[in-house]
Amino acid sequence: MKFKLESSAQNLISHYGIGDISVNGQAHAGSLIITPTQVVTEWFTGQPADLTLTDFEPLFALKEPEPTEIIILGTGTAHVFPPMQLMAELHKKGVALEVMNTRAACRTYSVLVSEQRPVAAALLPIT
Repeated sequence: MKFKLESSAQNLISHYGIGDISVNGQAHAGSLIITPTQVVTEWFTGQPADLTLTDFEPLFALKEPEPTEIIILGTGTAHVFPPMQLMAELHKKGVALEVMNTRAACRTYSVLVSEQRPVAAALLPIT
């Protein structure tokens, strides 16, 4: 039997907790956007209720191999829905927005990226 070591050039969440989220072993404080190939730090400083489509422009500006079809929004410690208008505007762009607390969002992102899905995570910090 032959074994083959598979390496992944994808960004994976290696740790999440109060005050930081680690991507590929590198800790980040504050909010961030993670895609399979890129990380945007200091993404958003407000509350989920303040999010607008403009806040997601850094994600849409990224050059990804595939367009993002799913955004996992981690809203911090609690599960808080953003404005329904934001969800509708993202839907018009062909993007599904899944909302959950940041711990659940980290786990969900890891599963979807391992399945090679065109996903991004927009994560607010856990406090």
